[in-house]
Amino acid sequence: MNQNDVQEFLDFGAFKYAWYRNGRYSVNVKSYLTLGNGKANETETEEIWEIVPGEYRHVEIFISDKKYIHFDSQMKPFYEIIDQVNSATSHLSVFLEEDKTIEIVENENEITEKWEEIKRKELRFLQLVKDSYNEIISIYDKEFERIGENIKANLLYQIIFYPFPETGLNFKKEGEFKDRAFLSTLFPGEKIIYGSDYQFLNDKDHYRMNVKGKVKSHTGDFEEIYASKYQKALDIPLDYDLMMEGEYHYNHDSVLSEVIFHVKEKLNDKMLYVCRYHIQLIQ
Repeated sequence: MNQNDVQEFLDFGAFKYAWYRNGRYSVNVKSYLTLGNGKANETETEEIWEIVPGEYRHVEIFISDKKYIHFDSQMKPFYEIIDQVNSATSHLSVFLEEDKTIEIVENENEITEKWEEIKRKELRFLQLVKDSYNEIISIYDKEFERIGENIKANLLYQIIFYPFPETGLNFKKEGEFKDRAFLSTLFPGEKIIYGSDYQFLNDKDHYRMNVKGKVKSHTGDFEEIYASKYQKALDIPLDYDLMMEGEYHYNHDSVLSEVIFHVKEKLNDKMLYVCRYHIQLIQ
């Protein structure tokens, strides 16, 4: 062990980050979407997540109803449907990988049963009011058929359960994580494969991990999808880009205390999606 390794061990040797303590987190999501020269849509929501560790890498998550801090009033009927759909995943039981990412969603049957109940009790009325709701429900039926994989590919879950390097004698203050894939916002149904690297700092009263991510590849033919769905409205070529950066704060009890994460997904100068995730320990 060289001098640098010794110093890193002294700085981070006591850091044993794991989900070992119950925590309640405020999850604030602020997004901004532009489309051509028209009006931009800005939305801000907040939820409370209670994360309850179980035995050996098992974690339960309880998610409150979503509070809308800022939204376009014209979108309210759509958000009401989305909230009903999301209520099926208000309780999750997951098993984590060694690196703290989600490996398995264990209560998939419970979630799909909730979804069937929501369709029967809440959404059936909308179906009878308007036939177009059948298409929306059909889309979500397909999503719930692969709900475990969709949760693992959801960026918010990936941000909260971000990879973490090995601690102890093998701890490295800087490095890269293995590539991950999340569901694109601007190309629905397609996945973005991205890589990310990290850098650790030992501040006076807490530890901090800075991360940056960049696109590696993606599913689907973006040029073809853009030509069929966006080209006519935007009238300029596709110039896809993705920016990801975040900072993770952990207190000296090795508990995650705050996350600030920014994502920018861009088709070109006329259409971009920017999202800020602010996750804060409140208890």
